[in-house]
Amino acid sequence: MAEHQRLVLVTGGSGFLAGHVILRLLSGGYRVRTTVRSLGREAGVRAALGRASDDAALEFVAADLTSDDGWAAAVDGCDAVLHVASPFPARQPENEDDVIVPAREGTLRVLRAASAAGIRRIVMTSSFAAVGYSPKPTGEPYDESDWTDAAAPNSPYVKSKTLAERDAWEFAAANDVELTVVNPVGIFGPVLGTDLATSVQIVKGLLNGRPPLLPHASFAVVDVRDVADLHVMALEDPRAIGERFLAAAGQPVSFPETAATLRSRLGPAGRRVPRLTAPDWLVRTGARFVPSLRELAGLLGEPKRISATKAAEVLGWQPRPVADTLVDTAQSLLDSGFVGR
Repeated sequence: MAEHQRLVLVTGGSGFLAGHVILRLLSGGYRVRTTVRSLGREAGVRAALGRASDDAALEFVAADLTSDDGWAAAVDGCDAVLHVASPFPARQPENEDDVIVPAREGTLRVLRAASAAGIRRIVMTSSFAAVGYSPKPTGEPYDESDWTDAAAPNSPYVKSKTLAERDAWEFAAANDVELTVVNPVGIFGPVLGTDLATSVQIVKGLLNGRPPLLPHASFAVVDVRDVADLHVMALEDPRAIGERFLAAAGQPVSFPETAATLRSRLGPAGRRVPRLTAPDWLVRTGARFVPSLRELAGLLGEPKRISATKAAEVLGWQPRPVADTLVDTAQSLLDSGFVGR
């Protein structure tokens, strides 16, 4: 269709989600421009994307969220922007502003550049972090009407996502921007390239026998391919304008449940996946001394309930089952050589 010859900017082309968004757009007939911090990364991104990236429909421009340089060129001639780029720190910084300030300034930098170029349609990736990190009555699910309290004691990452999304909505309201926000939970799925997303490293660790004792910690899952689909569906459907969409495939799963799925579905390739569990008190005690356990300790207790029906009801989005996503993640890690067989 002629409409699909539109040029769409995808920010952060070297990222896990952005790579899948680019593939989804190219397969749908769009022309894509994507930003990378340095054009020296172009070859690596094209290699990660495979033959689809050989198409002349994909172009690169250098632009960094921490600088104004390059953004005018990035948005020039584009019909819409999918703002996907966002740092996810492997470890929380000592100074929370090291995460919060770049997230807020980067978001506004992209929105200002797009608005100055006359681009009204923007789909932005936020996070469940901006939705579900303030208390609700026990058993009540989090949905798109919920907001994390940015003033509450949360991690710098959670605060950064909340504040950056708040800034985006305020900018959109003041500048007549047609904004849609996608709020995914932990993103898993087939890897692209050599940089592994933080969530994918959970599966990699399990395949390598880590942690040796499984905590009764839970996390919600969504497939990167489904999140990419949701971005494009939101871009194409005017009913998505002005809306937030939680992206999650069902309720959270625990480490023991995830491990059992991998062992049963992978056969011999899952032989190193741990079997023994750790009592909560041991995880909490260890978190006092081992930084990597602190995030796990925060996931203990009753899992948060999530209602992600809005995307299905408004846009017809249907995510694949969690077990399939976890197994596909593991299989891609094995096939790509990230985990020895």
